Amino acid sequence: MKRFMTENQVTPGEYPWVVAIFKKGKYWAGGSLIAPDVVLTAAHGVKFERKDDIVVRAGEWDLNSNIEGFQFEERQVQQIVCHERFDYRTGSNNLALLFLKSEFQLKEHIRTICLPSPKTSFEGHRCFAAGWGKTNITDPNHSSVLNKVSLPIINRNKCEQQLKLTKLGWGYQLPQSLICAGGELNQDACIGDGGSPLFCSIGDRDKDIYMQVGIVNWGISCGLENVPATYTDVAMFREWIDRNLLVFLVRY
Repeated sequence: MKRFMTENQVTPGEYPWVVAIFKKGKYWAGGSLIAPDVVLTAAHGVKFERKDDIVVRAGEWDLNSNIEGFQFEERQVQQIVCHERFDYRTGSNNLALLFLKSEFQLKEHIRTICLPSPKTSFEGHRCFAAGWGKTNITDPNHSSVLNKVSLPIINRNKCEQQLKLTKLGWGYQLPQSLICAGGELNQDACIGDGGSPLFCSIGDRDKDIYMQVGIVNWGISCGLENVPATYTDVAMFREWIDRNLLVFLVRY
């Protein structure tokens, strides 16, 4: 995430559904807790990985500190399920579920996030992405502290037109399974944020209840003006997610 001022830092426990995915002990990708024992993330981060190399950490804030108000917890992965039509080249159908060997006990700083019904749209809303990705494309390392960024959800046609003006060229077509957010200078997800959630406040009455609408997918550089980034459209895959949750429930 872009972070030029500390107000972009998340306060500990502010977004308790955001999880960090580690590969062989090193931060690897972001994800979200959608059930006590299920994580939603991007397929591109886990498709070619061994489940035994992956650990999910919930309740984390500063990756470089163990002296925090909340204690993080870790779980190992029982099964990795990637969407069968995931296309690495276009980013279409880019989502995966990590089924954990044991549940996280839900508490103040470890919670699940709601998912949208099919065909739900938050176009025109301002939403948030949160993750431990780089704060700037030129940074050598990802961020140690969880960061957030406020992003507008962009109309698909407008997004496609803006992306045609980039190196993608006039022939570019936005895959149906992607939505777009951002396009504002220095406000963006960045390298290391893949798999992290894009979530929107639902309803004016309670702004602290959020729904996950996207999964950080891909972008061109980070934080370029009029160049939105792409996110997997969670609403489109709600039935796929539910179906796989049911299969896992029956199997285990």
